[in-house]
Amino acid sequence: MQDREGLDRAYGTPEGIFVDGETEYIAGTKSFGDAVDDLSIPFGMTRGTARYESATRTLAANPKIRRVVGHSLGGAVALQLQKDIPTLNSRTYGAPVLSFSGSSERMRSLGDPISMFDFGSRETAASTWNPHSYQDIGNRTEPPPEHELQPSQIGTITDGNYTSADEHENPYVQHEIA
Repeated sequence: MQDREGLDRAYGTPEGIFVDGETEYIAGTKSFGDAVDDLSIPFGMTRGTARYESATRTLAANPKIRRVVGHSLGGAVALQLQKDIPTLNSRTYGAPVLSFSGSSERMRSLGDPISMFDFGSRETAASTWNPHSYQDIGNRTEPPPEHELQPSQIGTITDGNYTSADEHENPYVQHEIA
């Protein structure tokens, strides 16, 4: 499934989340509540957004998810999830990021005001009237081979705590993600 189709489906759900196999798609701003949550992102409070909470509940219910794909607010959530759970791969479209480091998995269209400070993203010319749209750049499907995880590298989420595969031997070592 192409990322744009998965994101379309995520935007079509009340929670803004759609799962296909090992990929969780996370929609951007869909409501007034999301717009209020957007204001918390520059202050490093992505974990407090409703979309982040929905995404972590979905991860807990679907332990086979290895990749998160997000647009805009969903991109900020995907990047936060990847920080919190290092075994996840992320791909973002038009995420509100301030970064100078490069990443082939962060995409933006030229002229996108939301992702204009993501200097390390891959940029493409917008082919639609809306430079913040993912429709013209979201045709990717698979992660690059260097980002592939082996099944032994995947951890689990239990009661808001992430346990990496290496830590399964020691059940007392966990990372709180809530």
